[in-house]
Amino acid sequence: MGVTEDRRRPLHVLLVEVPGNGLVRIVCEATAAAAGHILAVHPAESDVLLVCGTPGPELQTLLDRVWDQMPYPKHRATLTRPDEIATVLGAAQDALANRPAQRSAAREDQDTIHHADESMHHDDMTADGHDHTSMDHMSMSGPGGYPLADGADDRDGLEMDVLHRRLGPILPAWPAGVVLDVTLAGDTITGASASMIDVDDYQHAEPQNVAAIALDQAAQVLAVAGWDAAAARTLRVRDLAVTGRRDQARKRLLPLRRRVERSLLLRWSLNGLQVRPGVDVRTVLLARLERATVSLNAAQFEPEPSTTADEIPALIEGRDIGSARLIVAALTVHPGRRTDITEQAGTTRHPHHG
Repeated sequence: MGVTEDRRRPLHVLLVEVPGNGLVRIVCEATAAAAGHILAVHPAESDVLLVCGTPGPELQTLLDRVWDQMPYPKHRATLTRPDEIATVLGAAQDALANRPAQRSAAREDQDTIHHADESMHHDDMTADGHDHTSMDHMSMSGPGGYPLADGADDRDGLEMDVLHRRLGPILPAWPAGVVLDVTLAGDTITGASASMIDVDDYQHAEPQNVAAIALDQAAQVLAVAGWDAAAARTLRVRDLAVTGRRDQARKRLLPLRRRVERSLLLRWSLNGLQVRPGVDVRTVLLARLERATVSLNAAQFEPEPSTTADEIPALIEGRDIGSARLIVAALTVHPGRRTDITEQAGTTRHPHHG
């Protein structure tokens, strides 16, 4: 009885895309939505962690930390092909329904945490029996655990607050594997560096469903722009395209394109955010919808130009975080240089999830 009741409950799935596995993630999202499951955006609201593709060592380390933040009952799995998805989701439901195994795993985790805490406490105790744990870590956190701003000189010689923040690599509506470190003075980005994790393991393959990929990328821009209803409609058309219902996708895409093209508010909010000389975010958005239309009509299409991670900082410096996220959402990013974020991610910075 308990198993039957549990199997009827929708899964709360947190999907993480390994770079080069966008189509696997798209099919997984479409399959999960069709089955009534919920796509989560944060570990705390997830009970299933699905990794689309084989992660490299850096992403694997971050995934382990995401897993630790998820409450029990929970399940994790990796899939590399779209045809594995139904089987993986079924196995996840079975695993969550196995309450004895879940309780046992939770107890083991608690024991591990307890022993680790005891070991750390012992190491911090000196021979005189007093705890001399350094206060340096505490000085780096403000109310609620958020980092306090540092100080820097403004152009007028006065000190201003600056804040360092990391975006990615696990973030909704964000290119897979991209890590962006920014320095903020107020709400303005004064410095930035960008890279991709696991560059040595990066593999790029041509998309097998151009329409679905283009619609997915268009939905990312709409979501970051705050057009949630239009983004949801775009994803529904994407799901039709990726599941072979191309005629239905064509019919629904036409009015969606018209609405996006005619929106003065969207034009105002996206114009001027340059991604290439003479090309702004709105131009990219419209081009993605056009590419999807052309592909659904089985015609020739122009591939979207790619941007290396090294080129991102010049595009976003001097802008606010919201504008920077719109610009990044309009990019097709490929590795530019090697990065290793695991050591930093394990100290005072953690991956953001939206």
